[in-house]
Amino acid sequence: MRAMVSRLNSAVSRLFLFAFVAVMPTLVQAQSVNEGQAVRALTTDSSGALLVLRQSGLFALDSQNTTEIPLPPSDSGAQPRSMAKGGDESLYLAGPGLGIWRYDEASKRWQSLNDTLPDLGVTAIAAHATQPDTLYAYLGDGGMFRSRDDGAEWVKVDNGPREPVQAFLHSDMPGSMESGWLFAGTTRGVARSMDCFCFWGDAGELRGTVSAIDYDPWAPENVYAVIEGELHRSSDGGETWAGLEIPQAVTALTFSPTERLVVGTENGELLSQNASGEWVPVYE
Repeated sequence: MRAMVSRLNSAVSRLFLFAFVAVMPTLVQAQSVNEGQAVRALTTDSSGALLVLRQSGLFALDSQNTTEIPLPPSDSGAQPRSMAKGGDESLYLAGPGLGIWRYDEASKRWQSLNDTLPDLGVTAIAAHATQPDTLYAYLGDGGMFRSRDDGAEWVKVDNGPREPVQAFLHSDMPGSMESGWLFAGTTRGVARSMDCFCFWGDAGELRGTVSAIDYDPWAPENVYAVIEGELHRSSDGGETWAGLEIPQAVTALTFSPTERLVVGTENGELLSQNASGEWVPVYE
């Protein structure tokens, strides 16, 4: 009887060990994706998967899978800080000391777009909402640069707002004399200019350092900005703003075809609103 119990215990132990080994990669993967690290930036890829940038790396997440995308090489160890998706779904990363890089989905490699930039001090990038080859970059004291050929040639077009730009975006919101609008999150608040770079002015009276900014591509007059972890929304293209209640400090935001507004938090979570307006975890 004792021998039978011993053999049964041994079989159960082997079964448990096999099950643990089978799920261990998933556990390790889940830990590497979250780890309680603040979300630095968010966007989506061509399939609608969320692209999440953290200190530990860049990850593509959907309801079924999590895939790590290796970051661009950097001799100085510089880390990306800004992320954008082009009009043709191309992915771009940028950061001080890193410059600007584009990800080639076919080869799974990063391509440097830095040859004609004056330096690598890029603090924010944006992609044109409808023109796939048009990109914008802010280089600190260098001001605003634009490329109309997907980063092959960069040309300075403007000094930018008076205050340093932390994040910005291009929107196809109607009313511009050219092809759209630029919204810049600065250390003073949100600044706005038509993309003819005719004039930078305040977008409403929202004040504070804006760490993230985005807009609803299905309703471009809806703009969202993050100031010191608090989420704010404008429903009239930046004329007026209102704070939104959210249970955690927000660090990044984007729009997903399936989840609509998705925010990344200081605690490393991804949240969206359900039909009742409650903030719930994404892909939990």
